Amino acid sequence: MRAFFSSIYIFSALIVTGLCLTCDHCVNLHGHSCETMSSPCKEEEMCVTTLENSTVGNDMQLSVFKGCQKYDPRIPQGIILYRGGPVFFIGYTEYCKEDNCNSGTVTVPAINMTENGLECPACYIKGSYECTEVGTIKCIGNQEQCLEYSGESRRPGAPFEKYEYKGCATTGACDFGPSVLKGFTYRKNLKFTCM
Repeated sequence: MRAFFSSIYIFSALIVTGLCLTCDHCVNLHGHSCETMSSPCKEEEMCVTTLENSTVGNDMQLSVFKGCQKYDPRIPQGIILYRGGPVFFIGYTEYCKEDNCNSGTVTVPAINMTENGLECPACYIKGSYECTEVGTIKCIGNQEQCLEYSGESRRPGAPFEKYEYKGCATTGACDFGPSVLKGFTYRKNLKFTCM
């Protein structure tokens, strides 16, 4: 009888293991492609690819992350976009539900550059928690909120520094917050507000 229950336990464990997806995993903080390695996910996780573009002036930093992640309904089904002063940030996340479905190349869909009528105060400074507004910026596409951030953050491969910036942000930016970002990371938030 003990052998019978042991067999059922092992068989059940195999069935549960079989329900988990296998996904490609890789990280590249300096580009939108990376060498992947396939490995199993945890139960309830999906395959995911996240692309980020963090641009300040002419300095563009691209990052890609592939792996397993639980679906996060806070992340908009579209492009996370921020613009203000010389800062331009794009984040794009794509989930899929089949083994190694994140193995191919993912490209960010075209950005809607149509002005939507909203204008926000704009400023940017590195090394301080306070910047002086340099006028306004016209928001585009689904940027239907003005955002103000001050705190310590870092771009991919760079040290943490003080920043403040103001500009246009994707609708719901303050709901999902900086925690969904992977390359552009935050350590200390003094202010993260949307209007």
